[in-house]
Amino acid sequence: MKNILVPTDFSACAKNAAGAAYLLAKQFGAKLHLLTNITLPRGWDEMSEAEQQQNPTAVAAVQRAMVQLSEMKKWFADVPVATACKGQKLVECVSRYVQEHGIDLTVMGSHGASGKNEYFIGSNTQKVVRTVHCPVLVIKNPMEKLDFEKVVFASNFNPGDMKAFEYFKNFIKHFVPEVHLVAIRTSPFDTPYPVQMEAMKPFETACAPLVCKSHVYQDISIDEGIRSFAKGLGAGLVAISNHERHPLKRMLVGSNVEMLVNHADLPVLTIDFV
Repeated sequence: MKNILVPTDFSACAKNAAGAAYLLAKQFGAKLHLLTNITLPRGWDEMSEAEQQQNPTAVAAVQRAMVQLSEMKKWFADVPVATACKGQKLVECVSRYVQEHGIDLTVMGSHGASGKNEYFIGSNTQKVVRTVHCPVLVIKNPMEKLDFEKVVFASNFNPGDMKAFEYFKNFIKHFVPEVHLVAIRTSPFDTPYPVQMEAMKPFETACAPLVCKSHVYQDISIDEGIRSFAKGLGAGLVAISNHERHPLKRMLVGSNVEMLVNHADLPVLTIDFV
């Protein structure tokens, strides 16, 4: 892991994310990227400096944002830090930055969302998780240390999830944790228990030499099942593959990933690639 991105609006949630990203940057010897986006005239980032200077209000807004980024950068003096202020909408801004700078992980803060509009609108963090093809670590609370003694990887354990699992293992192996694979059953008509346990075996093999245990857990929903299982285990991190998306289904029944990001108190690592 070489590049870690933190999109920030300088809120308390964003500061929690920056703190966690800093710990990870130290752990991996990675570069930390602090990115903020503000409301600017259309096409601002493509304008020449002379063109930008013709809009003093926008120039002043950029200068204020850069001062805030500079102050934030001082907190992380012992790791390499890059700062940037962009004018696109957040999702476009993050997506472009991820591609242009080879970002390996994006870290974002969240206080969740609630209410009937939760899955139609959602928070900025939800929108990034939903749209940007990059692993995203969502942080709810301040992290004083990286406490990953027990970690959970939740999945259907289809072969297509192996790439996500390999990323997860490479991320987590430095902490030498106890890894728990979990499949959630919500109906008697779900995949039979023996078939589900058999599907986990390639993931157990890929997990070596880390300690790895497999579980099938019953609950009323996938989101609640993952959270309940992780809480009972005393896990420090939950990871879930985010590569299969269906917008219509998400709007009708809610995305399991987005629900987990919204409702979990633990750090949640959502793993997606182009």
